[in-house]
Amino acid sequence: MLPDDLDDKLDLAAELEAYLNPPRDLNPRMVGVELEWVEDDARLGIEHFKKHGVTREEVEQVLLESPPMVEAKRSRQYPERTLFWGATSADRWLFIVCEDWEDKGKRILKPITAFEPDEGEAYWRQQ
Repeated sequence: MLPDDLDDKLDLAAELEAYLNPPRDLNPRMVGVELEWVEDDARLGIEHFKKHGVTREEVEQVLLESPPMVEAKRSRQYPERTLFWGATSADRWLFIVCEDWEDKGKRILKPITAFEPDEGEAYWRQQ
């Protein structure tokens, strides 16, 4: 058990974090979407986009929350994939590629790569 003063400090720290970083609204178009994570493969998924300096939380923010803008389109080259362009809560613009399918009426996205392109929005427009 924690001493009362330490417990109070932890409570205050949690309240301060919630105040400084309030939760954002969920993207209504993504309600009910399930994310399927690949965690142990350096070629794709979490380990892959870590190499690009992108976290799982940032991918979740772009895909599931309501940032200023998120665009999505099917890949021309791989029609089973959807490409996303959107902002994190820190206004970092990411390009995310997900395998995209339905199973028993539920949409499932499997993020396979995510990165911040040097070309920015121009990269998105070329895809």
